[in-house]
Amino acid sequence: MDYRVDLVVLSEKDNLSRFGLTLHNLSDVDLHHWQFHFTIDRFIAPHSNTQGTLEQIGSFCKLIPNANQILKANNHYYVEFSIGTAPFRFISDGLDDAAIFIADSEKPQFLEVSISPIVLASPHTARTQIPRVAPAELSLIPKPESVQRLDGLFDLNDISLEIQTHLADGAATWLSEELQSITSKKHPINADGQIIFIANPTLDKGAYQLTVAEKVIKIKAGSNEGFTHACATLLQLINEHTLQIPCTKIKDQPRFHYRGMMLDCARHFHPLERVKRLINQLAQYKFNVFHWHLTDDEGWRVEIKAFPELTDIGAWRGPEEIIEPQYTHVAKKHGGFYSQKEIKEVIAYAEMRGITIIPEIDIPGHCRSAIKALPHLLVDKDDYSNYRSIQHYTDNVLSPAIEGTYTFIDTVLEEIADLFPAPFIHIGADEVPKGVWTDSPKCQALMQEQGYTDPVELQGHLLRHAENKLKQLGKQMLGWEEAQHGNKVSKDTVIYSWLSEEAALNCAKQGFDVVLQPGQTTYLDMAQDYSPEEPGVDWASVLPLEGAYNYEPLAELADNDPIRKRILGIQCALWCEIINNQERMDYMIFPRLLAMSEGMWTQKQHRNWTDFLSRLNGRLPTLTRQGINFRQP
Repeated sequence: MDYRVDLVVLSEKDNLSRFGLTLHNLSDVDLHHWQFHFTIDRFIAPHSNTQGTLEQIGSFCKLIPNANQILKANNHYYVEFSIGTAPFRFISDGLDDAAIFIADSEKPQFLEVSISPIVLASPHTARTQIPRVAPAELSLIPKPESVQRLDGLFDLNDISLEIQTHLADGAATWLSEELQSITSKKHPINADGQIIFIANPTLDKGAYQLTVAEKVIKIKAGSNEGFTHACATLLQLINEHTLQIPCTKIKDQPRFHYRGMMLDCARHFHPLERVKRLINQLAQYKFNVFHWHLTDDEGWRVEIKAFPELTDIGAWRGPEEIIEPQYTHVAKKHGGFYSQKEIKEVIAYAEMRGITIIPEIDIPGHCRSAIKALPHLLVDKDDYSNYRSIQHYTDNVLSPAIEGTYTFIDTVLEEIADLFPAPFIHIGADEVPKGVWTDSPKCQALMQEQGYTDPVELQGHLLRHAENKLKQLGKQMLGWEEAQHGNKVSKDTVIYSWLSEEAALNCAKQGFDVVLQPGQTTYLDMAQDYSPEEPGVDWASVLPLEGAYNYEPLAELADNDPIRKRILGIQCALWCEIINNQERMDYMIFPRLLAMSEGMWTQKQHRNWTDFLSRLNGRLPTLTRQGINFRQP
């Protein structure tokens, strides 16, 4: 390639790092009227650059050289700058994307730039070690409560399914589809099958009983979920080489009733089939919630018929779009959204697999894509408040003091409530930066009118409105732990803790029900080992497979502590700032997803790291058959 950029860490001291950036022109042509565009997921200290002008919005940076500066052929441009940050440990901490922009008025164009791996000053030196163990005969993940191995084998050739309860309709259809993918044969549902679904109303939600004999398989459950989980276990029992199932008797039930995964589709849009593929995998490991992060600063991904601008404008970013590039695709348009018809398709797909989809519409922060799409509704022109969000935006928070905000919230929530059948809607509420609303006459007047003394109460004011609106729509509000900031929402709101377990405990003690999602132990965008070449981030921690497996929720809390009744369950999450393709998504999720599934499902006395590795070894060939690009443990 004719152009290359090098980034070197020059020094690291007291959370202030100095960098040297060299842009090489390796061609035989001088560059005139040029700019260097790049993305980096850190905030560059203003005026710290040694030459040129550096502008940053979010992760997107423009380096504009001094007037009429030519980048000569076979020459380079060098600049230094500072970032107030913890030391860089991974190659993926460097530049995400880069391009040279030729700002010639007659023919503006982008030139591709290759990115050299960042030269780190202090890369991690530690490495994790995983013991080698033989594959288990019954490689079941998550581990069931009770497994009894019986004599004999059940042959999958020419078998059909029999349903004796409507509760099994979805599970049986799913099992039939999965069996066809394994055996390359159809396995119809009829009145006289060898795999029989039988209702047992005495079993709790999610629980099941599975008996495999030589001539018949009996599946018993008292809920749709229970039948789905039994099918997931049955699929894992299949020897994919012989198409036989060992005779077994299994009794099983979940430890937590809420077992979820969140996927961020706002930072990078993930196509419909990629989302469905993940949901199918979640079903195979007994998850029952898919939390769909659909809106954020960088993209609005759900069709709202009342506001087509949200997807016409807010779903796209790029050099010629209203929303500038972020993270990747510096030189071209990126984005997409899900139509309401497509969302209904995904909901039906998930429902068949026993999975509830919870949508997230993030307010009042993380709203830049909506604000850019609907400025006539959402911009307070008299607001001169000075703030910067954690993702480096200065214009991403809704105003609680203008009528358009409430028109927007009410209209969006009405369509979302109508679209998603789940009884819950997640409204985000996280990372509202300090400084918002402080220099807005309208906001200050609202504070005086309501008797508020702290701007954070305005956040509570807005969220209380959202909660009441959702109650009118028959929905329960969910939110990140900041949802209780401002002390205005009721204890009916369910809190998702992401900063730490301590935050979860504090919310539970206040009387909130809580879902645990601490970044240190459940975030799948965290790097999986300390090797500098390992992709991912580490602001919360490095999260190796063993760390993911050994996460024990609120381990310091006694088993009989009444606070535990406030813990609904656990959720893992994949934030996608630097994940924009199937291969990378697979690598970050698998096999840690399997490890986390066991912490959510299996009672702690039945969990053992070495035993899990043995069962994992037996599962990896199935992941390979399914085309999953998992990280080799």
